[in-house]
Amino acid sequence: YEHILMEPDPVPAYALKLLVAMTEHNPTYTRTCVRLPTSLQPCHQNLLLNFEIWPIRQIRLVEESRLIPLIFEVILEHQESMLGNTMQSVIALLNNLVTCKDSNMKLLYEQGLVSHICNMFTETATLCLDMDNKNNELATTLLFSLLDILHSMLTYTSSVVRLALQSQKSGSGGDTQAAEDLLLLSKPLTDLIRLLIPL
Repeated sequence: YEHILMEPDPVPAYALKLLVAMTEHNPTYTRTCVRLPTSLQPCHQNLLLNFEIWPIRQIRLVEESRLIPLIFEVILEHQESMLGNTMQSVIALLNNLVTCKDSNMKLLYEQGLVSHICNMFTETATLCLDMDNKNNELATTLLFSLLDILHSMLTYTSSVVRLALQSQKSGSGGDTQAAEDLLLLSKPLTDLIRLLIPL
């Protein structure tokens, strides 16, 4: 995948679409579509279990195969065309990663997720405010996806900070320094509120 993501356009866009499909997870849809007849369910339980956790495995695969820095490189190379297919797929992929409860958010933060989200959010919000932009509907759709990502990131930050505060109050000696560092790292995300006011 590393080589494919670094290929000239439109190859990265197709590679990212495949990654989006691999990391998407809709348990309700999965259970509905693969539900077996009752008589077959006991002997196929392992098969169903493997099918259910397949998207989570793909997310771990993305994290462990060091694709995150390459995905961020793709963002840097295509940030001039925020509404292009490649950036749409990048945003969809990041949305899948941050909304999955099994994602390694610490790793994503360490590799620069916050700055990339802030840059993409700023660029997309600017396009939404541009009255001359003919693709305003697409820009708005992307902004909603970025808002979902932002919500997941802020939820993660608040949960880490809350746990640290609870540990501190109970005297169990939680790692408050890590929570403080995360809070500082997440500050640019809260600053994005100024971009939402005109919208």
